[in-house]
Amino acid sequence: MDPAAPTGATLALEQPASRADRVRDALRRAILDGTLAPGRPLVERELAELLGVSKTPVREALKQLHSSGLVEINAYQGVSVRRIDADTVRQLYTARAAVEPAAVRLASHQAGSFVAARAALVDAAVLVSSGETAGLGIANRRFHRELYLACGNPFLCGFLDQLQDLTAFVATAGWRLRATFVREAAEHEAMLDAAERGDAALAERLTREHIENALTTITAVLDEQDAR
Repeated sequence: MDPAAPTGATLALEQPASRADRVRDALRRAILDGTLAPGRPLVERELAELLGVSKTPVREALKQLHSSGLVEINAYQGVSVRRIDADTVRQLYTARAAVEPAAVRLASHQAGSFVAARAALVDAAVLVSSGETAGLGIANRRFHRELYLACGNPFLCGFLDQLQDLTAFVATAGWRLRATFVREAAEHEAMLDAAERGDAALAERLTREHIENALTTITAVLDEQDAR
């Protein structure tokens, strides 16, 4: 008998996704593609009827979405899709600018290819050309993730992964106020080209400029809206 083998241990297959997880994923998609707009009340009973489930998995899903930043819970007004404000955007993009450019720089030093990042860019371009921009935020987040994922640092990737949903949400909400996805597509292309060539310094700089450009645009639009 192998002395390294655990005694009395049992192995189990991974359980399928719970109903709450499936409800969370459905609500997440609806929030990220704009079907459920910022500020939209999220009533458990109504959502349960729409999804054909009981209120229990809906309640659990809303808690998970609150943890990711997509949902707000107010003691008096109940649960709603998060509203976008300039202060939240500044904090979010400041956090990204502090970490993501460094991750892309490290990724550019790796010998591996960026096939998945290139595929995400192609998918995003198809959405723009077809006018189906509702799903563009998710496609762009996939591009960013595939780009920084190549850095191989699980701590950096884990931090940035936590910001993915909220970033996609902010970007989609921003495009509804001012469409900048054509400019952003060109910036993505330049970032990826630099990373593929192994020009780490350029890839880092372009990533930082891309994040700062997005921050400037979105906060300017929100400030203009508040001033009306």
